[in-house]
Order: sequence, then C-alpha cells, then structure tokens
Amino acid sequence: MLIVEGGLTLLTDLDALAPPLPQLIAYWERKRGSRPMPVHTDIDPIEMPRLLPYIAIADVMYDPLDIRYRLMGTRLVEMGGIDRTGETLRSGHSGERLEERLAALERMLASPGPVALGGRLDWLNRGYRRFECVHLPLSEDGERVTRLLAAYAFP
Repeated sequence: MLIVEGGLTLLTDLDALAPPLPQLIAYWERKRGSRPMPVHTDIDPIEMPRLLPYIAIADVMYDPLDIRYRLMGTRLVEMGGIDRTGETLRSGHSGERLEERLAALERMLASPGPVALGGRLDWLNRGYRRFECVHLPLSEDGERVTRLLAAYAFP
C-alpha cells in the first residue's frame, strides 16, 4: 500500500477489496473484453441490482479537469449525508480536499484501469469510519476516459 494525498491509500491487491468492489471489477472486466475499457453503453445498472446502492457514475470533463456525478447509489448518499447527483467535484470540495481529489483523478486518467483507494471519512467528521473504493474508466473511443464507474465499500 502507498499513502497518497490526504491520507488516501492506494490499494494494489484488487482481490482483497471489501465486497461489493470485486464484483464490480469482475463486471467491468467482462464488459471490456479485449478492449482497454468498456464504453458507457456497455454498462447497464439493471444488470447489477445488488451493487446499485454502492455505485457512482460520473462524466469526466477536461477543461478544467472535473467530474459531474450522473448517479449516486443510496448507500453512498446515506454514508455521505448528501446526494451529489448532478453536482461536480469542484462544487462539492474546496481547498486542500479538492486538490487531493483532482490529483487522484489525474492519476486515474494517466493510466486507465482499475484504481482502488482506501481511507477514512474524516471530511465528514467520521474519521472512525473506513472506506474502500474502486474507480473504473469508461471510454467512447477506447483511449480517452469519458466516464468513471465507481463503487464504495464501508468495511
């Protein structure tokens, strides 16, 4: 494990992630086939009803770098205390927290593939509560990431 910005830890053993993260990675792998990453139309939330409460889907914007949440699962809303559907990363974070999140996003976009992080919900004053998350890229052309499919677990 490697500590990255803001106490986030890069998790390299994807098989050791808390449920339901391995299930989402397996789904993403099936959908991508031999391509670097699936396109967003390959992903059908109806095919993964048990994962939906833990999932977020976001559009990636490049100028300036940001994401806009298209979907926030009910468990994410419950744990975060807010539904960020329709909001951007920049509208939900500021200062050091925003810079940490943008740096993590840049890292994900630099080498598209599954990226798993762990940490504590300290920005919600819940530092006693751990989380793990996995971010999976989606692309329209197979090269540039246009959406992120993410899931969170609270072990």
